[in-house]
Amino acid sequence: MRAGDGASVHGVETGKGAVGVVLAHQYGSDHCEFMAFAHELAGRGYRAVAIDMRGFGASRGGVSYRLDRDLLAAATRLRADGATKVVLIGASMSGTAAIVAAAEAKPSVAGVVSLSGPAEFGGLDAARAVTRLRVPVRFLAAASDPPSAPDARRLERLAPSRDKAVAVYAGALHGSSLLGLPRAKALVLGFLRRL
Repeated sequence: MRAGDGASVHGVETGKGAVGVVLAHQYGSDHCEFMAFAHELAGRGYRAVAIDMRGFGASRGGVSYRLDRDLLAAATRLRADGATKVVLIGASMSGTAAIVAAAEAKPSVAGVVSLSGPAEFGGLDAARAVTRLRVPVRFLAAASDPPSAPDARRLERLAPSRDKAVAVYAGALHGSSLLGLPRAKALVLGFLRRL
């Protein structure tokens, strides 16, 4: 995939559903972080693409901090491959990027999920972007994973979306690891079913 600023974005796509899901990893990881969940989504009738964010895995180029553009490139790819709705799911740094991307996306995405996304990461400011967010949004975090929980609550308060929620779980799991909690995974899957 090619991002708007020329970055080459690598990803692995699976499934054939009309609802597409972009899965973006946390710092120091790559698309493999989300492949098990991508296959699970495919088995549930979704089209999913797990991507390498620029500077990680096989993705290269572009402005280093504009991770939001990688999610937008993946959303474009899912639409080209047949998705009529696209949801962005980002872990940690990519949670921040998913919020920024969702606020910018044209056409609009159907929803966004932030898993431990900080209010700011690098040059991305989710606290500012979320004030423009009108689509359904979910913020997930762990209580003992600072600053994830306070940031999730702050971002939820700032979001003008009518369909928004924050869920904070006991423990210190971070990013995509939250999907290992049955209640957290059920929340995300329930969110997808509603869109």
